[in-house]
Amino acid sequence: MACILPFRGLRYNPQMLSDLASVTSLPYDVLSEKDREELYQANPYNIVRLIWGKDLPEDDAQENKYVRAGRLLQEWQQKAILIRDEEKAFYLYAQDFALSGQSEKSRRGIFARVKLEDLNSDTILRHESTFPVPKADRLHLLQATRANLDSIFTIYESGSNKLDTILDERMKGSPLVDIRDREGVRNRLWALKEPGDQERIRKVLADRQLLIADGHHRYEAALEYRREMMSQEGRVRGKEDAGYHYAMMMLVDIEDPGLIILPYHRLIGGVPGWDLKGFLGKASEYFSVEEKRTPSAEEERQRHIADRLERRGLFAHSFALYAGGNTVFFLGLKDEGIIGSLGRETHSETVRKLDVTIMDRLILHGLLGYQEVAKGGKIGYTPNMKEALRQVEDGTYDLAFLLKPTTLQEVKSICLAGERMPQKSTYFYPKLLSGLVINLHDR
Repeated sequence: MACILPFRGLRYNPQMLSDLASVTSLPYDVLSEKDREELYQANPYNIVRLIWGKDLPEDDAQENKYVRAGRLLQEWQQKAILIRDEEKAFYLYAQDFALSGQSEKSRRGIFARVKLEDLNSDTILRHESTFPVPKADRLHLLQATRANLDSIFTIYESGSNKLDTILDERMKGSPLVDIRDREGVRNRLWALKEPGDQERIRKVLADRQLLIADGHHRYEAALEYRREMMSQEGRVRGKEDAGYHYAMMMLVDIEDPGLIILPYHRLIGGVPGWDLKGFLGKASEYFSVEEKRTPSAEEERQRHIADRLERRGLFAHSFALYAGGNTVFFLGLKDEGIIGSLGRETHSETVRKLDVTIMDRLILHGLLGYQEVAKGGKIGYTPNMKEALRQVEDGTYDLAFLLKPTTLQEVKSICLAGERMPQKSTYFYPKLLSGLVINLHDR
């Protein structure tokens, strides 16, 4: 069973900061260095100085961005820039947003302190693979700050036992925070302090499986940090409720109408000897290739591509290839029998059937030759089709492969099977805003 607790959140002090939007940030892993510099200039107390500090030439083991983050976290508390709530609370978080050409949606969830479970747990499940470098980065930050500066994003199935009544009622009150982020998403936060509310939330969520949607590296870093702390303290019984046994998580009902997954489009540049006609010739062995003119207007072109991919995807695994101009090539897998050979040694059939697996294994590794691309070219990822098209048009990349989004059902199936998707398989939108609440690792 999941152990889910309220906590005394550390938050920016509205009495010291008139513009809370100026101190928040999108998560570090979706920011560019340009974004970071703008946030540095926006406010000297912006959360980006903690979650993604700058490397300096003179840095060493004793002085570096992680040490500076730990020091700043202490200094900001001493200056009352960050203040600790007096009472424990669950924090209700709502995000209102609109995707291009669609009506506004709202997603809501609860920030909570959740007890960590081992990787083989059937309570907290993962769906994506992790990599050593970003995991080590988050571990170093955790060691230096002893705090969850960002939340792990999880989803759960509530069935008929929902929290809507509590959430609807509490949202009638004035929020602690009400700001719009750089992407135009409205972010609101409430503290749920009523004992009755807290007990109801704990009971509803206690027997739920939590599927990690975003934050796999943070979760595994938290497990490693827990292992280190337990080793240092010798598994003393009195430490069983220590803060390092927990991590801050956002819990969202899988049936929430605002739970959206965007695809990660693949961008390819600098492929040695790249030849579009030659590639399409090789691709035709596995894919039907359909060349289509698209509208020249930007939004119409995006909608045309997305709609056509969606229609084709009802019948076959499909991708769109854009190499510039007003022409797009739609690739549809001819024979699903080839799926059986894609990553058989490492992937189950469930994973092999994913569009992202077919994209990465058959097209990127097979037809393009991943090693050659990685050696002489570059590979990029973006969930934004407009950005993908633009980066081909301006010459940053030579081509873009546009994908349909992975579905929630696919994510759930992968988690329950104990499998892992390829990296950059899902982009849950919108991202959780950093800087709304921090979980300090004390009792």
